[in-house]
Amino acid sequence: MPVTQQHLSDLELQRLRDKKRPLVALTAAALAVLCMSLVAAVAWMSWSSWHVHLREAEVTTANMAQALAAQADTALKVADVVLESTVERAEDADVKDRDGLHQHLMHLAAKAAEIHGLFVYDATGRWIATSLPTPQSGNNAERNYFMFHKTHRQRSTHISAPVRSKSTGLWIIPISRRLEHPDGSFAGVALATLRLDSFERVYNSLNVGEKGTIFFALDNGTLIYRRPFQERQIGSDISSGAVLRTYRERGPAGTAMLMAKLDGVERLYSYRHLERFPVVVAAALSKDDIFARWKSSSLQLAAGALGAIAALAWFFRMLIRQIAIRDALEAELRIATGELEKANAALESIASQDALTELANRRRFNDVLDHELKRSQRSDKPVSLILLDVDYFKKFNDTYGHVAGDDCLRKVARAVSAGANRTEDLAARYGGEEFAVVLPGTDGAGALCVAESIRKALLAMRIPHVHSAEGIVTISLGIATAHPDPARMADKLELIRRADALLYQSKSAGRNRATA
Repeated sequence: MPVTQQHLSDLELQRLRDKKRPLVALTAAALAVLCMSLVAAVAWMSWSSWHVHLREAEVTTANMAQALAAQADTALKVADVVLESTVERAEDADVKDRDGLHQHLMHLAAKAAEIHGLFVYDATGRWIATSLPTPQSGNNAERNYFMFHKTHRQRSTHISAPVRSKSTGLWIIPISRRLEHPDGSFAGVALATLRLDSFERVYNSLNVGEKGTIFFALDNGTLIYRRPFQERQIGSDISSGAVLRTYRERGPAGTAMLMAKLDGVERLYSYRHLERFPVVVAAALSKDDIFARWKSSSLQLAAGALGAIAALAWFFRMLIRQIAIRDALEAELRIATGELEKANAALESIASQDALTELANRRRFNDVLDHELKRSQRSDKPVSLILLDVDYFKKFNDTYGHVAGDDCLRKVARAVSAGANRTEDLAARYGGEEFAVVLPGTDGAGALCVAESIRKALLAMRIPHVHSAEGIVTISLGIATAHPDPARMADKLELIRRADALLYQSKSAGRNRATA
């Protein structure tokens, strides 16, 4: 390959190397992007799952609160209706006998399954009549509801904190109304009681988890019932608790994540205030219970993501290692290729150069002459060939020795090289003491001038030669020219034979001359 083409090829390769992306850095960036994408996907899935669990819990607690409110409202409405009938009968001026009132109360209690018992007390707290199967006697003047009606002229239904029934010993919720004489003075109390365990059965049927809760309280903060049930909590004041505060701030219904006052557990509460009664019911699931499954699935998801990231890291580490090995091998290959190219160039130079004279050798001469003859046919320009021979060289060797003979050939080569001074000219050692010059684009006259310049350059060196007529080394030259022929291309061997014939013609004519 010509040097210029090789140079252009090297430049192109260098340009491509310069444009090559740093693959290791690109691979590391790809790993980082993949890992961040995976982490982002896991975070988004976890965040979405968290909101789904929270929303499901909100719906669950809201539905439970609604069911609890409906159950409490039904029971209180029944008690209110029964009390209204009881008050009407007890305040009837025509009713004087206790037996008739007793039968009326038994009849009302039998019709309302929610009612535990009905009672009528006079102004001193004595039992006038009950719904119990047998008449009972006693006094309830010390009860809070009795004292409330005695000191308040409120005619509406009053709900009190649970107490133990004097007749049955069960926990009951007192629902009471004031009795009045025709003049408006206090005449006593009508009482309907609801069994607390009837609420407990309903509340226990709802699944609120291990740390969930349900409670039923008056809106003034008096706790009526709370699950899990503890007697000591009945009637306690929870007005400063989170649920009651939220109720006062946000209105009759709502859902919020709150910290319980009684046990310090954070829960999702849904509460409702009854429309007709001063009662608040609430259902709550603990935050731990709500997000227990979410935590488990999120941990599994995170573990899977970490495993995937570790696998990706291992894979990319191996990939980067292979890339690094490949780059190292590529660099070594480039170095080896460069050294091989240099070696090939040196070998090519050796293969095409005469070792003694450093001119082109016979092989190079043949290749160039073939090439120039073909180019001559295309360019329509002549090609000239000079063949020259050192006169009496064998005698020179015999007289002065082979070392001097080699030195003589090197000096002749310098003269030949000086004559063939154009870039496209080729000076070659043809063999032994014979030399050749290929002159592209040169006619016979021009070639003769070159031949004479070579002959004179050698004469100027004045190399002693006792067997030469001039006493110095001389040369004889033959010049042949090939002109382009459209009919056929010039024959290389024919051109060489013509130049050789003219060379021997110069020798026959006395040597030290050029013949064209």
